[in-house]
Amino acid sequence: MSEEKPKMPLKGLALYVALGIVAALTSVGVYAGVQYLYQVADSKKEEVQAPLDNPALAETRSETSNHDAGTTALKKTSESFRSVAKKVGPAVVNIKATRGVKKQKMPRPRNRRPAPGPGPGPEDEESPFPRDPFWDFFERFGAPHMMPEPGPQTSLGSGIIIDKNGTVVTNNHVIDGGTEIMVRIGSDNTEMKAKIIGTDPKTDLAVLKIEGAKDLPYAAWGDSDSAEVGDWAIAIGSPFALDQSVTVGIISAKGRNQVGLGNDFRADMIQTDAAINPGNSGGPLCDIDGNIIGVNTAIYSRSGGYMGIGFAIPANLAKDIVNRLLKEGKIVRGWLGVYIQPLDPELAKELGLKQGVGIHEVIEGSPAATAGLQAGDVVLEVDGKTVKEVTELQRRIGDFKPGQTVKLKVMDYADKKSRSITVKVGTLPEDQGAGPEERSESEQEPDRIGLILGTKGKDVVIKGMEPGSLSESMLGLEVGDIIVRVNRQNITSISAYKKALKNAKHVYLEVKRKGRNLFFQFALPE
Repeated sequence: MSEEKPKMPLKGLALYVALGIVAALTSVGVYAGVQYLYQVADSKKEEVQAPLDNPALAETRSETSNHDAGTTALKKTSESFRSVAKKVGPAVVNIKATRGVKKQKMPRPRNRRPAPGPGPGPEDEESPFPRDPFWDFFERFGAPHMMPEPGPQTSLGSGIIIDKNGTVVTNNHVIDGGTEIMVRIGSDNTEMKAKIIGTDPKTDLAVLKIEGAKDLPYAAWGDSDSAEVGDWAIAIGSPFALDQSVTVGIISAKGRNQVGLGNDFRADMIQTDAAINPGNSGGPLCDIDGNIIGVNTAIYSRSGGYMGIGFAIPANLAKDIVNRLLKEGKIVRGWLGVYIQPLDPELAKELGLKQGVGIHEVIEGSPAATAGLQAGDVVLEVDGKTVKEVTELQRRIGDFKPGQTVKLKVMDYADKKSRSITVKVGTLPEDQGAGPEERSESEQEPDRIGLILGTKGKDVVIKGMEPGSLSESMLGLEVGDIIVRVNRQNITSISAYKKALKNAKHVYLEVKRKGRNLFFQFALPE
C-alpha cells in the first residue's frame, strides 16, 4: 500500500512566490541604480575632459563667455556716454553773433592758398604765390573764409554755461566783432541776449553773461592735467547749427603748441579724434565723468571739415583765464621784452644742455634789456623751475603781474657760462607782435647763404639778399643788418666773415639792427 506525500499549504506557497518576486525586483533595482551611477560618473568625466578631448566645444564655450563679458562692458560704456550727454548737454548752448561788416577776405599767411570753395583762386591778384596745400592745414572753425556782402552777418558757435546765473565760456573768434549776441538754450530753443564780460585773443577765450538768467543748468570744470593720452573724450556742441550733437573719441595727444593759430597764440592744446566740425567752436570736451577737460577751438583740415584731428584749450588754463576775466574784465600779462626761439639741437649739444629756450632778440628799453639779457642767451630756469618750450616760457612770464620780479637762470652761448638775472616784469603792450618786422629783398648777387655784404665804416653790412635763399626765406635777415659775430668770432671785415663761414656746418650768427642785437642759429645745406 503506497503512502501519500503531504501537500504544502496554499498559504506557504504564496509566501514563497512573494519572496521570489521581491528578490527579483530588488536585483533589477540594484542593477539599474548601479548603471545610473556609472552613467552619471561618465557624464561628469566627459564634462571635465571636454576642453581636452573636444577643443571646438571648449572654444565655443569660451567665445560665448567672452562675448557676454564684452557685451556687458560695451553696455556699461554706452551708459557712461549717455550719462555724460544727459549731465552736460543741457549746459551747452548755441551762440549766434551778429556783426555788420564790409566784404573782405580773411588775412592769409604768405604762400598759402584758400580752402576749397568761394574765395580767391591761384590767379587771384591777392594770391600771387603758388597754391600751398597747407593753407587749410590748420583751420579754426566758426569763422568763414570770406566775409559776404555788406550788411549784418552772423557767425555760429557753441558755448558752455558754467554757473546757474548764466556765465558762458566760448571762443573769442566766435563772438569777435559781434554787436548782438544771442544764446539758444535747452531743447525748447529759448533764445536770450548775452553781453561780453571779457575776451582774451591770445588764448582764444571769451566770457559772456546771459541777461536775466537764473537757475540754469551748468557744467563743472575737470582737471585737464590729470587727463591722459588714451582717455575717453566726449565733444558736445552745435556743428553746422545741429544743436546737442555728441561725438566720442579719445585724447590723442597733449601739449600741442604748434597748431597753426599764429605765433601769438599761447596754449598747449589737447588733441582729440572726437569728431568736431564748424560750429563746435567753444563747446566742451568732456571726460567720461562729464567734467570739462577742454574748450574745443580748432581742427586740422584740408577740406574745412572733420579729418580726425581736433584741438581743445585745456580746462585748467581756460578756468584761470575765465576767473581773471570775471574779476578784472581783461587779461594783463607780464612782459620781458624778448623774442624767443626753440633751442637749436646743435647748440644744445655744444652747450651740454637738454632743454632751454633761446633768446633771438632783446627789445631796446625793455625790462630784459634793463636787466642785462642779451641775444644768444639761453633761458634755463624761471624762479628755479626748468623751462623746456617756447610757449611754456611765454605762459610762465605772462602769469607774473607787472611790477613783480622774476629770477632767471640763463647761459651765454658765447662763453658757455650760466648766470642768474633778476628782472622786473613789465606790461605786455597791446600791439606787441610775435616777431620782428617783415624782411627786405634784394636783386644783388648772393654769397654762399644768399647774402651780399659791404662795409660801412668798420662794420660789415648786409647790402642785399638772393630771393628764396636761406638768409631771405628762412632766417629773417634784413638789408642794413650789421654782422657782429659768426660762430663766436668777431667780424671786422668781409674776409673775416668768409673765413668764419667757410667750413662751418652749423652757424651762430649775431647781427645788430637799428640798435637791437639779434641772434640766429641755423644749419648750412650740404
